[in-house]
Amino acid sequence: MPRHYAGCVCNVQERTEDRGYKESHRRQVFEILALREKMAIVLARSLRVPLFLFCVIFLWLSWPVSAHDVPEHLDPELLTGWRTWLHLTIQWAHLVAFALWLGLTAGVLLLGMKPRLDHLLYGSWIFFLVSLATGTYNMEWSAGISETPSLFSLPMLDRIPYGVTYTILLAVKMVLYVTAVLFTLVITVLHLRRRMDEEWLRKIFLISEASLAVLITLAASVVLFYHEVADLWPTPIHSLGGVMGPEVPVARAATHPEASPPNDFAMLATRAAWVDIGLRWAHLLGFGLWLGGSAWVLCLGGVLLSRFLLFSWLLLAVQIASGIASMGRWTPFDLPPYIWNLSELSPIRFGRSYTLFLAAKHLMVVAAMAFLIVWTIRYLRDEGMKQRSIRPLAAVSLLLGLAIGYMMMIVLLLHEGVDHAL
Repeated sequence: MPRHYAGCVCNVQERTEDRGYKESHRRQVFEILALREKMAIVLARSLRVPLFLFCVIFLWLSWPVSAHDVPEHLDPELLTGWRTWLHLTIQWAHLVAFALWLGLTAGVLLLGMKPRLDHLLYGSWIFFLVSLATGTYNMEWSAGISETPSLFSLPMLDRIPYGVTYTILLAVKMVLYVTAVLFTLVITVLHLRRRMDEEWLRKIFLISEASLAVLITLAASVVLFYHEVADLWPTPIHSLGGVMGPEVPVARAATHPEASPPNDFAMLATRAAWVDIGLRWAHLLGFGLWLGGSAWVLCLGGVLLSRFLLFSWLLLAVQIASGIASMGRWTPFDLPPYIWNLSELSPIRFGRSYTLFLAAKHLMVVAAMAFLIVWTIRYLRDEGMKQRSIRPLAAVSLLLGLAIGYMMMIVLLLHEGVDHAL
């Protein structure tokens, strides 16, 4: 074969191979883009109604504010008026968004799920935006002090009991939240540039975000504790005797009329404070993992029934144990507000409503346990159950968790009404 002819054949082969490689690479790029476009369409369709309603609600809420018509504080005993239910819904959305993010990070790790990094990042950014919107509302309308907590207003907050303390602790929580957002941004950029292995990025993302989520839960528990301290001052916290009852006098701290309001962290040096904080942290962590884990098992699947049953039982046990302990320490009455104490609590302001709504929450927890018992018995007796889909169990757990969360928002509103009456 002539030399020039052999060179031409080699050239043709190289061009053919190069063209084939480019076409294969182009097809892969198109497949990735088509998959992302499909995911974006599905995500947009599934979220357009909730996001539209969310925007309408916020515009509806901001209208009287922009018109300089600030509503007066509504009596939570009535639970009437659209502003009250809107307030409850926004607080519930804040709790649910955090629970779903906790499930997307720590829950996914505990359940051994392996979702795509795209799904993890899309979900995280949506929950961050919802948490930002609802958290901004809570800082304005649901803070534990009479003024909006801000680091720029510390000199003014120094005149409010525990105003500076509450604001600093809230700032710590916000720093952790911002750290989680920035870390998610870094992982997102690295993933889009595709310069690192996706599996390695996914592991780093899950471990880091799960750790931050647990720390944010602890910080939120400390903030909630000081919310109660600031609300009740000069009355002691409930676990130290600041309770309401028909015959039990309310204990008040001895304060000098000219003494400056307390703004320190001395309470954190007491055992009672950390017992209360620990119970709040365990209860919030257990609820968030249970609700968030159920949501992601329903959406993504890929979890063994035995593992999900163990996961659910452990988290329900944590919630029940911490809830029972909190009934004697956290509730604002001299008697624990169980349904069998209804007649004794009814004469007390908010006592009847508080007990009934809390009983409704307890009934939902019993329903969740009963459903879990049925699935556990069927799993132990029927071999075929091990091959069945666990999505029905996850769906019922999610719906009950959402209802329990909303009922808890109502109880917390009544709880705040009792605190203001003390």
